[in-house]
Amino acid sequence: MRTNRTQRITLRLSEAENRRITRSARSCGLTKSAYVRQLIVGYKPRESPPADYFAMTRELREIGNNLNQLAFVANATGLIDEDAYYEQVARLRESLRRIEKAVTGKSDGTDEDMED
Repeated sequence: MRTNRTQRITLRLSEAENRRITRSARSCGLTKSAYVRQLIVGYKPRESPPADYFAMTRELREIGNNLNQLAFVANATGLIDEDAYYEQVARLRESLRRIEKAVTGKSDGTDEDMED
């Protein structure tokens, strides 16, 4: 649905206000106009996820699926492939570390929880 926008509004901002609205709009993947229109209708736009978000989510789902398959076999047979299990746990921990770094810009700094 295309809206016919015929009305113009002029707004004066300080340099700091303009930088803030520009940064906020860009972090949401919107133009300044689209960002302000969403605010006007009562919607607070959310920031776009980090660039690697979908790849990281897909990787976590794959790891979860692998762990679920290992659990299924363990329940059915009473045996577990320890090497495969610990490989998936290590992958999961490393993925979580990368996600934390991508989201916060830093990791938790602990390495001792990687060694089991």
